[in-house]
Amino acid sequence: MPALNPANSVIRRLQIAVAFDGLTVSVGPGVCYTPDTIRLISDGTASLTLASPTISTWYHAYAYQGADGTLALEVVTTAPSAPYLGTARTKTGDTTRRYLGSMYVGSNGKIRPFRHTIAGDIGNRILFDASTTAGSVPNPLLSGLVATTVQTIALNPILPLTAKEAICQIVNMSNRFVYISRPGMADPSVTNFQVMAGPSACPIADIMLDDSQRMTAILSANGLLGSILAILSGSLTIYSLGYTYDR
Repeated sequence: MPALNPANSVIRRLQIAVAFDGLTVSVGPGVCYTPDTIRLISDGTASLTLASPTISTWYHAYAYQGADGTLALEVVTTAPSAPYLGTARTKTGDTTRRYLGSMYVGSNGKIRPFRHTIAGDIGNRILFDASTTAGSVPNPLLSGLVATTVQTIALNPILPLTAKEAICQIVNMSNRFVYISRPGMADPSVTNFQVMAGPSACPIADIMLDDSQRMTAILSANGLLGSILAILSGSLTIYSLGYTYDR
């Protein structure tokens, strides 16, 4: 049965990129297979330019067999399917298209700048640019938090549905400890967290996501070595620097 052939899920390299114009998408050298074991080979020249893309919308890149038998590129709004073998996905409703990655068209009509730094099957790493000259600004997930209750943070549309981990900068300019977890776990606290940042700390962390792509955070007076008795001052901001995803 083809669905059980391990070759169906093979993908090697195929790094996706967006040009400085924010509209031209390309895919680098590499190889992948579709569920019917058709091999798609890229020489690194496949590219296309989006014409008047819909703003505030996710687009998804797919590989398929071109007229000359080599890999061709498609970028459309149709979301990827659930994995058909391992982490491999196709375009929903079309098994001739192999999923490569996703990109977001912002309110300016351009793709949010990014770099695909690790390209493979699992653990693909996407890093965002955060400079106005690149047509982008830092992406806040949470800004100026001063509440000391649990906050649930939705990561869409900053991250695509295939993201497994969020790469975040935690800017804790408060005199409290911040604890970060996810909804599938108990509320974040000094005894239950993925990531912790002390007062006036700005660490960068990879944060696991649940299927709803949300995380939870709290500012707490309770630290690992005891409690802070002072009145809360300062605030917490969390920025998205990128994400990891599987394909």
